[in-house]
Amino acid sequence: MAHNIEMNNGVASYVENGRKERAWHKLGQVFDGQLTVKEALELSHADYEVQMQPVFAVTPAIQAALEYGTVDADLIIQALVKNRKATMRMDKCKPLGIVSDSYGIVQNADAFQFIDTLCTGGTGNTPVIECAGVLGQGERVFITAKFPEQIILDNKTDDRVEMYVVFTTSHDGTGAVNCMVTPTRVVCNNTLNFALRHNAGKISLRHTSGINNRLDLTRKENAEFAFKTLHMYEVYKNSLEQSFEHLRNVKLSEKELDNILAQVLLSESNYKLFQQDGIKCEGISSVGRNTFIKVKDTLEHGIGQDYGKRGTGLWAINGLTTYYQNEHNFKSEEVKLDSILQGHASRKVEQMYELLAAV
Repeated sequence: MAHNIEMNNGVASYVENGRKERAWHKLGQVFDGQLTVKEALELSHADYEVQMQPVFAVTPAIQAALEYGTVDADLIIQALVKNRKATMRMDKCKPLGIVSDSYGIVQNADAFQFIDTLCTGGTGNTPVIECAGVLGQGERVFITAKFPEQIILDNKTDDRVEMYVVFTTSHDGTGAVNCMVTPTRVVCNNTLNFALRHNAGKISLRHTSGINNRLDLTRKENAEFAFKTLHMYEVYKNSLEQSFEHLRNVKLSEKELDNILAQVLLSESNYKLFQQDGIKCEGISSVGRNTFIKVKDTLEHGIGQDYGKRGTGLWAINGLTTYYQNEHNFKSEEVKLDSILQGHASRKVEQMYELLAAV
């Protein structure tokens, strides 16, 4: 199941604001009107508690005792695993992961409250909750909020970018609490992560024993730290507008475009071969060649690529994000989210941006 959204008796643990086009998976509930964090928490079925529980090994003696229906408490105590606990979803008594004793659980309600404070912080750029959901069996929760102000790239073509806050937290010990600002191009719904290079506008907190103190925005020092995500908005917005203006004015020949794509998509050894005889050069891996061809095809025919002027830097970077958003095959929707926001896809888009910015 590519979306990886939790399903309960055929009902998805997902809710979205119904004012815009629905998510591709068409799952979950649609809320008509402005969606509050409390409503998002309940309607996405994320209103469950997580606790840390002891872990013990099922030894042969315990296994034999279980078969006879009697288990001695001393056997359990002797089999306890030291310095390790299981994170357990309490409404279903389902283990989600194994963590250390020092792991800090962030309850979903507290995580959503963090976003609620950001959304109603009185900064003048208050986001509106767009969607929220539970992934896997409850191991991960996400929520997306939107700034009301759009960035206008071109008044003539009504080319605009909307700014979002994406918040994720996990319960299986595999990820941190992340809160980041990211742009999305409205006309083709592609995430333009190149403006997030160097993690601008991102907060990342590890699940240590003191994490809940860090998330308490009633404390001045925490609020100052957290609100830097929003306080950076104007600087971030101005920088983004300048970046788009530059990319819109970059004109690429076919040769220049192919060379930039080859640097981004091919390995170092394959790129050296490309420089000798182009993408058809013998020795270039089939994976690298096929990816190059697919991306080129997406640039020419992908969703939204008929919008805007062909051959510009902005057209090229949008084509690459279109490829990762709509064409590339990811193992799961969760892997896709990680890759686009802070993983492989994000690094590729960032690399392409830097090459285009240097033109």
